[in-house]
Amino acid sequence: MRLHRFFVEQEIGDKKTLEIKEERILSQWRNVLRFSSLDKVILFDGGGSDFLCEINMLTKNEAKLSVSEKMKGILSKKKITLFVSLIKRENFELVLEKVTELGVSHIVPVVADRSEKKSFNYERSVKIMVEASEQSGRADIPILDEEIKLEEVVNKYKKELNLFVFDPTGSDSYKTIVKSDNPGLLIGPEGGFTSKELDFFKENEIPVVRLGEQILRAETANIVAVSLVMF
Repeated sequence: MRLHRFFVEQEIGDKKTLEIKEERILSQWRNVLRFSSLDKVILFDGGGSDFLCEINMLTKNEAKLSVSEKMKGILSKKKITLFVSLIKRENFELVLEKVTELGVSHIVPVVADRSEKKSFNYERSVKIMVEASEQSGRADIPILDEEIKLEEVVNKYKKELNLFVFDPTGSDSYKTIVKSDNPGLLIGPEGGFTSKELDFFKENEIPVVRLGEQILRAETANIVAVSLVMF
C-alpha cells in the first residue's frame, strides 16, 4: 500500500524522533485519514530526502514519531525557472499545481501588459505547491517569488539565466532550447504578449520561440512549455 507523504517545515536531518505541531498536518491525520499509533507515513522537509516514520502518539495538538529510514528523494535533474504572467486565479493556480508536479525549480509571477490580475495570494499559492509536491513524490518545493513587472525580469535575471520567450510569433522552434542550461521560460497572459513587449524582447536579444501551430490558452502554454523543456 502506498504511504501518504507530507511536507514538514522543520528540518529532519539525522533526527531519530520528531514532534509535529503543524495544525494542517494534525487535522488531516486525525480527522481525514484517521491515523493512530503504529501507522506509517513519509515525511520530507524540502531538502531532497524522504523519511519513513512511524507514529508513536497522536493528539489534537501534537504528534510524536520515530524516524526509521532516510531515503533518497525525487529531484528534478534540470533546473527550470518559469516566468508565468498573471492570469485568472483558477488558471494561475492550475499552472502552479501542474508545473510543481512536473518539477519546476523556481516560479516568478509576472505582471504583463495584458495581465488580468496584478497580484496573487502568496500563502494560498505556497499551499497549492506543497500539496502538489506531496502528491507527486518530489522531495522539494519550488521557490516562489512575489510578482514583478516584465521589465524587471530582464534586468534581474538576464545574466544568470538563458531567457526564452514563448509566443506564436516566434521564429524558432522550442527544440532550440531543450539542451540549454539554466533556462528561464517566459509565457504571456491570455492574448499573449503585446507588440511593445515583443519589441522589448528583441531589443534585449531574448529569443522568441513557438510551441507549434496551434494557439494555446495561457495555462496550457505554461504546462506544455515546461513539459517539453523538462523532458
